[in-house]
Amino acid sequence: MIKKMNIYQILKSSCAAVVIITSLLSLAYPGNNRFSPSLTQLFLSLMFLFSGISEFKANRKTYAIVSFSVSLFAAIVFISSLLLRKG
Repeated sequence: MIKKMNIYQILKSSCAAVVIITSLLSLAYPGNNRFSPSLTQLFLSLMFLFSGISEFKANRKTYAIVSFSVSLFAAIVFISSLLLRKG
């Protein structure tokens, strides 16, 4: 099964696993983890970036553009949350 997957699908799946784990930890321990939402947002952005690259390589350009734009939005939210946290 892994031989049929390319590197971007493997990276997308691993980022999705990290997003699920950090989200569950954030739900289980809401007050203890300060960086869990930021970490979740970072890996969500990376997941959509890898998904967009995978879709672009498969000549599905509409889905690739949507994935890239969602990735950009998630990255902007991640950066703004880091800046707001420091200030």
